[in-house]
Amino acid sequence: MPGGLRERKRAAAMLRIQSVAVGLFEERGFDAVTIDEIAEASEVSASSVYRYFGTKEHVLLWDGSERLLRGLAAEAMTDPVPLAGLRRVVLRALDGFPPADEQFLVRRLRIAGTTPALEQATVAYTYSAARVLEVVLARQLRRPVEDLDVQVFAHALAGALLGMFHHWQGTGFAEPLRDVVKRVFELFSEGLDIVTLPAPAPAR
Repeated sequence: MPGGLRERKRAAAMLRIQSVAVGLFEERGFDAVTIDEIAEASEVSASSVYRYFGTKEHVLLWDGSERLLRGLAAEAMTDPVPLAGLRRVVLRALDGFPPADEQFLVRRLRIAGTTPALEQATVAYTYSAARVLEVVLARQLRRPVEDLDVQVFAHALAGALLGMFHHWQGTGFAEPLRDVVKRVFELFSEGLDIVTLPAPAPAR
């Protein structure tokens, strides 16, 4: 079986299990649901769930984006200004993001945001995204991965995306995801020094 077809079948199976699991998490709470129950409701073995995801946390947080992120980052890093390249390719990808997928992301984020046990796993996921970015950026810049510019760029952007999701959730997902992501890139491109304290009130 061609590798691409095998990967697509694997991703489809994982998405089906995740969809079932999200429904269970919404109904009963993340902590109250077991891997065995997810497997039974998905009509697969518990060993299959473990083989696909490894942990219950990963069942919720998995989004199949690592390969996509690697491809987008590789394309973006061909731009003379990597941040501009990332902005271009990420916003283009979000232009084709189906509304149903965005709503499913919202459901997953609601669960993650109300489950303290998922906080560490969420941070670990963000770190994984930063590692993808740093490897691609280092290759394009022909610098070591440990280079300060590479590390700061990759981890600052990944951390900003984590902050973006906290903002999006805290505001009730009121804005379209693309608009929020666009604002993150604008903040970076304009420089973080645009975040300033309000002017003091005039003395009376």
